[in-house]
Amino acid sequence: MKRDSTPFPYETFADKDTFYGRTNEVKQLKKLFSTSNNLLLFAKRRMGKSTLIKKVMRDMEKDAIGIYIDIFDISSEKDFAYALINGLLNAQKGDIKAILKRIGKVFTKSRISASFDPLTAKTSIKIGTVSSTFEELIEEFFTALFEMSKSKKIILAIDEFQQISTIKNVKIDALLRKYIQQPYKISYVFLGSKRHILNSLFQYKAPLFELASPLQLESIGIDDTFEYVKSYLKINRDVLEYMFELSDGETKLTQHICHILYDEYKMKKEITKELVDEAIKEILILKNESYKILFNNLTTNQKKTFKLLTKYGTNIFSGSKLEEQNIEKTALQSSLKQLFQKEYIDKDTDTNNYFVPDRTLELWGNKILN
Repeated sequence: MKRDSTPFPYETFADKDTFYGRTNEVKQLKKLFSTSNNLLLFAKRRMGKSTLIKKVMRDMEKDAIGIYIDIFDISSEKDFAYALINGLLNAQKGDIKAILKRIGKVFTKSRISASFDPLTAKTSIKIGTVSSTFEELIEEFFTALFEMSKSKKIILAIDEFQQISTIKNVKIDALLRKYIQQPYKISYVFLGSKRHILNSLFQYKAPLFELASPLQLESIGIDDTFEYVKSYLKINRDVLEYMFELSDGETKLTQHICHILYDEYKMKKEITKELVDEAIKEILILKNESYKILFNNLTTNQKKTFKLLTKYGTNIFSGSKLEEQNIEKTALQSSLKQLFQKEYIDKDTDTNNYFVPDRTLELWGNKILN
């Protein structure tokens, strides 16, 4: 860890010095990738899916090339293709001229160029806008990927994979199946936070059915969290458990709370539940304006529904709860569906209960709105 950095990163990926816990998951993934098997990894956002994959990629870098691609902001099939290609290009190591020459032999229809960033003092390789069709871009990407896998195993991770379902004019999953089935030393990792959409992409009769082993990522264990946190904060287990309960085990929020406490106290003062509450209050103040904008964009009934959900959780259909917000049951049900479509809330596929996936937003609703 660099001298001025935090041991509790919450807006960036944890590095080799700040990663903790997940021992069983790391072992399981290494075993899976060592035999070039595929993985479907799902969990709520902010639980550390991407950090876990990057950790395994670092640990296996002598034996495998790790390619991590985030497609959260794609809006077209070509966006998806460009994201794949740029991810592959960024994974290249060595002399830039040699890389461009080697890559140029594969990407014959695309314009690949290098650019220097004076702020980071790094040179990156990217694909420019081309007239190639989506299918041609995908073909070139997999041709290059297959060529790379001849010399070393590949771990290709596509984050927020459920986003391909928003592209309606092309059956991306069907096209991917054609390539994923090819017998190369490649592990395909599909990460996502929308379990119901991911399940639909990998369900029976879907193109990707049985092409990846599913794994739901749970919270980092409280034992592992306590062992790590107590190295940087003067804190007892009861207080850590209180913090863990407040954050609902959400990795990012736990890290954010710990960062604030570390920044203020380090090992100089005993951390109490009151200090944890103060840290939460600080986070909610930081988020207040952006959350107010989100809330004010809702209709009256959607606001009432959101208030009930953040205050009571799943038990919101009783007469007293409906009376509290002066909302009819049918209006509540309709508003839940609308909030789900807007992605303010999510739905548990096992219980069919709605919930707020962002714990900080849920706490804001509970403590500020109610």
